[in-house]
Amino acid sequence: MTRSEKPRETGPDGERPAEQRARRCQEELDSLRAKLRQSEARVEALETQLREAQINAPPPGIGEREMRLLAEQLERQAVLLERDEQVGRELQRNLQPVVEGAFEGLHFAIETLPGARVGGDFYDIINLSDNFVAFLIADVSGYGLPAAVIMATGRLAFRTAAASEQRPRIIMENVNRQMLRSTLAGHYLTAFLGVLDTELLTLQYVNASHCSPFLIRDGEVTPLDTEGLFVGMFEDPQYEQKSMQLDKHDRLFLYTDGLLHAFDEKDRPQSQKLLCEYLEKNGALSIEELIGGLTGRLDHPDDDVAVMGVELLLEKAQRKTITMPSLPRELIHAETAILPVLENLGYGERIIFAVKLALEEAVINAIKHGNELDDTKRVTVSFSVDENRAVISVADEGEGFDPNALPDPTAEDYLMATSGRGVALIRAYMDEVRFNDKGTEITMIKYAPWVAGKHS
Repeated sequence: MTRSEKPRETGPDGERPAEQRARRCQEELDSLRAKLRQSEARVEALETQLREAQINAPPPGIGEREMRLLAEQLERQAVLLERDEQVGRELQRNLQPVVEGAFEGLHFAIETLPGARVGGDFYDIINLSDNFVAFLIADVSGYGLPAAVIMATGRLAFRTAAASEQRPRIIMENVNRQMLRSTLAGHYLTAFLGVLDTELLTLQYVNASHCSPFLIRDGEVTPLDTEGLFVGMFEDPQYEQKSMQLDKHDRLFLYTDGLLHAFDEKDRPQSQKLLCEYLEKNGALSIEELIGGLTGRLDHPDDDVAVMGVELLLEKAQRKTITMPSLPRELIHAETAILPVLENLGYGERIIFAVKLALEEAVINAIKHGNELDDTKRVTVSFSVDENRAVISVADEGEGFDPNALPDPTAEDYLMATSGRGVALIRAYMDEVRFNDKGTEITMIKYAPWVAGKHS
């Protein structure tokens, strides 16, 4: 699935404005990293000279003079490092996005607190398409200008990866590869990334060793746990993606580990337990009040703090559901329920043909490969159709499969095969196609011809 963009003017080198800004930003980050390495090298050299002067214990007159010169140089270097801290803090402040009123049907409450030293906490909210929005919270290891530079690099990497992908696991993997190439040695970041379908209210998410966010629903608080290693440290960190169904008025609570100091606990699991209890006890409060009650406990924190609350004000789209036994002849019930609606809305013959073909392939795959022709197992077709798009899901009761492991039907050694092209056909005829985590449900989207150009 690709995010659509309207054609834009290009610069003299054929670059779009967004590409030019990204290139300039990357050049500035590269320059900052180079200056940072030079600064660190100077400090290390001065510290080495100071240690050698102390160990070698030169004659009193010469040694005192050298020590005084070294002390003066270190003092000047400290001034430079303090200036780097100020640059880092300014960089951190300028890169935090402004989101008020930007996303209809979603209410965000965000608060950040600066620490004693510049850290690398950051968040972002990215509009992926008309019906998908991603929200991110992350924390960079270390402090000072290095953390600020990595923060800027990480935020740019996430936005770049999300420009052409909506699956959070793939986004995180792409960001990890980018950060491996550009992150300073010994540094990494933790991150939680969620992608919300604002029509179906399904949330897909991954966690790269970040503090587990919480779902607050009807007074109950549930941690959103998944497995995944740091970003920018390992070649193959294996991020686990999960999904869940959300409802109107559900709230999500995301934070960085600096918030846990509000409980004065050195033990992180215990601090998270106390945070969970706080959310349970005060769940009736607004998300602004929840966040304010926590950050109000922190007076001049040592570590940066970032907190994001998300409340859903959306209703789940009304969907019709058809359940059928695993018999091919039952397909007609789904076709007669969906195709006339498309015709009445004026979708046109070509789109109706594409939807019919994709629906047939999906249902037959569910019967044959998912339920293995067992007519005691059911196939469920759910759909919603409006003036802009048709969303159709087909689910089976089988064990599932890995859609990423499907062979390429265009490969030379596969050209003579008599089957195995169903998913490829569906992808060719529908505008967007995705599977659930188990591979037991496929969701297909086809846009009306008058809006299809926005999603090509």
